[in-house]
Amino acid sequence: MGEEVKNEVEISEAAALAFADSREKLLAVLEDDHLNMEALSDLEIFELFWATELFPIYSQKSPHTKRAYKQDLDYILRFFVTKTQGVKQLTILNLHEYLKDVHDQYAPRTVKRRNAMLRRFLRFLHVNDYHARDLSLQVKDQMKPEPLRREIDFDEMEAIALAFRHTVKQKKNRELLQLRNETMGYLLLTTGMRASELLSLQFSHVHETPSMNYIEIKGKRDKWRRIPLSKKSLHLIQRLKMSMQIEDFNNPHICFNIQSGNDSISYEALRLITQSASLQLTTKANSPHWFRRSFITKLLADGISLYDVMKVSGHESIQTTNKYIQDVQDKKIKIPFE
Repeated sequence: MGEEVKNEVEISEAAALAFADSREKLLAVLEDDHLNMEALSDLEIFELFWATELFPIYSQKSPHTKRAYKQDLDYILRFFVTKTQGVKQLTILNLHEYLKDVHDQYAPRTVKRRNAMLRRFLRFLHVNDYHARDLSLQVKDQMKPEPLRREIDFDEMEAIALAFRHTVKQKKNRELLQLRNETMGYLLLTTGMRASELLSLQFSHVHETPSMNYIEIKGKRDKWRRIPLSKKSLHLIQRLKMSMQIEDFNNPHICFNIQSGNDSISYEALRLITQSASLQLTTKANSPHWFRRSFITKLLADGISLYDVMKVSGHESIQTTNKYIQDVQDKKIKIPFE
């Protein structure tokens, strides 16, 4: 792909995931019984792949899966634009370079997912006669072992949750934002929620009863579940709600966006806050999912049954919960969730 063409391509999520019906040329291609892609640019081919192969199933996926689809396709587009001569001239050496790049940069699970996305794209090109050879056969998952997971220090986890409040840099609404961040940290610590679930959590989802305080959240596949709330987490939520009323700031979300009266912060903002808090106390930039994995591991270490852990974590299958047992150490470590 020439430099002039490269400069014309906006390598962005919006460019990679634009809908095909935004272009007359793509509409004309879709009207044929057989897709004729010879007249399309590389970007238009990606758009066509998105519209015909991914979007029909993408629209039914969870926010976390949607985000992964976007990131994977954007990564492939970036690689094709910057490191190859274009989709039509793709070589096996290009694919080997791609495999090495992904293998060196990402964890095994991400490697497997991104390779699967590339295979799907290459198979799409071959089935529609754009490539004479089925290059998807060249994309194999390398044997990269899962990294050893260090024993989880729950005192360290609680310290990181507290450090969420110290990630606020701005002076305006500083105290309110510090309280919001601390509340987010303790909810991650004590509920095992997915990041997408935390970001969608609203004050109306918090319930207090004589027997139990809990939150109701909607997880994957729009399934609702109840998660018990620790006393400290409930106290933080109540303080946050009162502080917002005092500041006359109305937003239904616990992870509210200070710039908007109706939205929560983005996943990227939550990820950066979590990493910043973690780096204050450790050398590792832990992600929000680190708290979920640690929470589930703690429940299993404390002898909670697989079935009960599956219910509170929102796993679809008990096999998923069972995988966490590998992280359970012989010595059970306690954390004061109250």
